[in-house]
Amino acid sequence: MKTTPLHSSLQELIERDYTFARSLFYLGIPFEKRLGDALGEVLADYGISIEKFNRMVSESNAESFPGPAFFKRFKVDAIIEYLKHAHYLYIKEKIPFISKLIQELPDTDKRTHDLKLVFPYVIEDFIKHIYHEEDSLFYYVLKLHAASISPFNESVMLEVMNKYSIHRMFAHHQEDDDEMKGIRELTNNYATEDISDIHLKLIYKELQAFEKELFIHACIENEVLFPKALELEAKVAKYVAESLKEY
Repeated sequence: MKTTPLHSSLQELIERDYTFARSLFYLGIPFEKRLGDALGEVLADYGISIEKFNRMVSESNAESFPGPAFFKRFKVDAIIEYLKHAHYLYIKEKIPFISKLIQELPDTDKRTHDLKLVFPYVIEDFIKHIYHEEDSLFYYVLKLHAASISPFNESVMLEVMNKYSIHRMFAHHQEDDDEMKGIRELTNNYATEDISDIHLKLIYKELQAFEKELFIHACIENEVLFPKALELEAKVAKYVAESLKEY
């Protein structure tokens, strides 16, 4: 585990690696108010050991997001469990961090004003999308999965299948894939070349990293979950049709 130099200021550390800010935030340290202070002094003020801080930094840097190929060997229930956990992290950790950064950004020009104005609406729509996805797509796919491995009530399953359609959900999902389009356009693709303010630069870096995660997340759904769900739907539809013929 790499040791972070205690004499470095928080600003120096964040400029070297923006993920340091996230680690400080998760430890409850308002880093934006202590940018000029040395790490050792700040940690001492909050009663946090350098070992604990280094562990947090190491865990943050070790975060990896497997691509679609990794999930092709898993069944849909395991894939959905991973996707739901990702949703949880978005809502409980990543979005609150970025939201706090943007809330505390001084409203100094049109760029910062528009970002502070637009971001809450983007996130509100995104969270609604998450809950809708879990209540419809994930719900239906798990119903199909259960029906494919154990006995089920044909009439109940037929009713569920008449209500939902994987093809329709897939088409709708592709239309809604680019949640960050407005933010990306507003920030000029997160370009930081002309930005000297570390606070705004950090926001752009975090937004860019978040969009990358969302892209991988969408690829897992589009390239793995939906194809597997289509196969399941066809399989269960065949079971239902054959069962109903017997009556």
